[in-house]
Amino acid sequence: MKKRLYRAITRGLACGALAVLSISHAGALSAQTAQLPYTWKNVRIVAGGYVDGIIAHPAQQGLFYARTDVGGAYRYDSKNSKWIALNDSTPPNQSWSGIESFAIDPNNANMLYMITGLYTASWAGNGAALVSSDQGNSFTVYPLSFRVGGNEDGRNAGERLQVDPNMGSILFYGTSNSATQVAGQNGLWTSKDKGATWSRVSGFTALTSDGTGVGVAFVAFAPAGEAKGTPTKTIYAGVSTRAATTTNTLYESADAGVTWNPVPGGPSNQLPQRGEIGPDGNLYVTYGNGTDSNGNYTYAPGPNGLTSGAVWKYDTVHHAWTNITPHDPFNYPSGFSGLSVDPAHPGTLVVMTMDHWWPMDTMYRSTNGGTSWTDVGGATVSGNFPTSGTYAIRDSSMSPWMVSPGQTQATFGNWGEVVIDPFNAAHAMYGFGGGIWSTSDLTDADAGKPTYWSVGASGIEETVVQALISPTSGAHLISGLGDVCGFVHVSLTAAPLKQINNPICSNGTGLDFAKNSPSTIVRVGTGGNNVFGTVSHDGGSTWTPFASQGGSSQGGGKVAISGDGKNIVWAPTDVAPMVSTNNGASWTPVSGSVPIGVQLLSDGFSSNMFYAWNPATGEFFSSSDKGVTWHASTNTGLPKVPSYLISYATAVTGIPGEAKGGDIWIATSSGLYRSTNYGATWAQVSAASVTSATSVGFGKAITGTHYPTIYLSGTVNGVTGVFRSTNVGATWVQINDTLHQWDGVTLVVGDPRTFGTVYIGPNVDEGRGIIYGTSQN
Repeated sequence: MKKRLYRAITRGLACGALAVLSISHAGALSAQTAQLPYTWKNVRIVAGGYVDGIIAHPAQQGLFYARTDVGGAYRYDSKNSKWIALNDSTPPNQSWSGIESFAIDPNNANMLYMITGLYTASWAGNGAALVSSDQGNSFTVYPLSFRVGGNEDGRNAGERLQVDPNMGSILFYGTSNSATQVAGQNGLWTSKDKGATWSRVSGFTALTSDGTGVGVAFVAFAPAGEAKGTPTKTIYAGVSTRAATTTNTLYESADAGVTWNPVPGGPSNQLPQRGEIGPDGNLYVTYGNGTDSNGNYTYAPGPNGLTSGAVWKYDTVHHAWTNITPHDPFNYPSGFSGLSVDPAHPGTLVVMTMDHWWPMDTMYRSTNGGTSWTDVGGATVSGNFPTSGTYAIRDSSMSPWMVSPGQTQATFGNWGEVVIDPFNAAHAMYGFGGGIWSTSDLTDADAGKPTYWSVGASGIEETVVQALISPTSGAHLISGLGDVCGFVHVSLTAAPLKQINNPICSNGTGLDFAKNSPSTIVRVGTGGNNVFGTVSHDGGSTWTPFASQGGSSQGGGKVAISGDGKNIVWAPTDVAPMVSTNNGASWTPVSGSVPIGVQLLSDGFSSNMFYAWNPATGEFFSSSDKGVTWHASTNTGLPKVPSYLISYATAVTGIPGEAKGGDIWIATSSGLYRSTNYGATWAQVSAASVTSATSVGFGKAITGTHYPTIYLSGTVNGVTGVFRSTNVGATWVQINDTLHQWDGVTLVVGDPRTFGTVYIGPNVDEGRGIIYGTSQN
């Protein structure tokens, strides 16, 4: 599954910032307003995003960490077989959810280090080093002077952050080869004080900053008998750039990282992906590269675009290279990335293919240093179709939606990064574009027996939320998500049986239900074999796709349906809004010059009324004939929203079930606005206290009142968080806390049937799935 790259607000701590910020499960970050006690949990989907690294601690059995590209890091709770999220305390508008690399101190099981940041583009903020001395229960955050691309191409490489196994205060980290990085900041960096301060290694000059490859793909220490407490002298760094493929992709330091020299040999026209030194003294390296349609190398860093690959080992004692690439019986052009050496068994390792799309990606295992290999995935082909996992039996009951229609079991997955348990050679886990698979009988593959795998991602929720609705009957929640389309959540505590289908889309971007006929639901998105929308008339049990796409070639955007379910208005990303009176069989452009990219809303009371807001201009539009003709109100006093905020959940919101139509609320970066006359005039709500808002939603009213409870994500009295009002916005109470911030919130939807229950979509740069909060108060 390809993770969408989201444009972010400038994030991270500013270059040159002096402050050191501590986040923990005990200490507050700032003064808080009055708070209500809330319990926060994930709506259970189980994974759904790219787990691009897993590491195991060699000194504590059962201690594993997993990193994701947009959803933070996790620690494995071996007693309960689930993962614990470590970055939910991230304050709003940071970038600590993108974990580019992480490392443990092999001699201190309490220490955990992360290099965080989402993007290296010029508009992005600098990254940060997160350091924990209690296995991720709390972190001290040290600002970096450069940008970090945890959600960019190359995030599959690693690990480019490492701790010196002889001297735990020393760390080395290698950056990407980004062409947009702060000038002079690409390269190899080191810290001598456990990540508190960092300096660029002047003796390492291998990067070109031309945007090709991964940059420093990995760092590997090779202790050679140095006394504990003294730096390891020999260090290796894999270099992934266009220039390196024709010179040298491996560099060595013999003086504890002060000076570096290229190591001759190795494959040509290949980019290193991952490297680890085994107990046999060999440095094992996986490689991948891309070629275009003319066979020219494209120097693709992965995880997409690899069309060739190799596996080599370098004897660090005798300084000799050996090509140990597994044979591919299908001769499909693909690369290699995932790698794990067994620290207890010399010469035993596993590697994983990358972008081996047919018949599927797989894992190879060797017990003799790569002289021979066993295909653990074991795909075969029957006719023109692959039979997935002939030797890998898969149990996806924890996440049944992973099994695609027509399959008997889930596929091996893609983009795999793997770890062998240092205390149990039969136990291994690998992360892929949709979660984690785990086995306890890996060694059975050595005897030609099948291996048995189960979903090992309980606790990991990494989908990106783009749309949510809570209908007044039927399922309490329906979602539109990045990469995995969306789900009808019959239960909040059990993974759905299937995705929204017919068609299954790539990204679910818009949802609405008919307020007077709530079992009628419409969904739009992208992908779906160019069928972008679908309608359900039974609460989401079955779906009928749009027969026509109305001239849209991209789909996506927002959608609204009339209260009686008869008219649909759709605003795709590439054409002006249009209306359908026959469930998407045909479309007619709306009348009234409504522009591309508006936010849409159907009235919660009147089936005839639709609304649209153009955040780029502040214009507001209304239709009183079910979306056919529209009228613009240009002097509304509504603010313009900066373009970099429009992709957020800034939207108009209606009041379903109210006895009066035309009651509309808009969340903007300048505050919260309300109209009670169908959008003709607007007034700012709580202007003195609510200074910005990203989303506003409505749920069941508190006992004794009739107006819905209002939920707000924004800034109230100088505090940014999630708030609740039971008195039409006159006063607000914060309902989240410093442990539950999720890098900010961009979508809030109240439950119209359960007082106090609210559904949250974390920051759109954050992939932490759907959060829901409940309260007895």
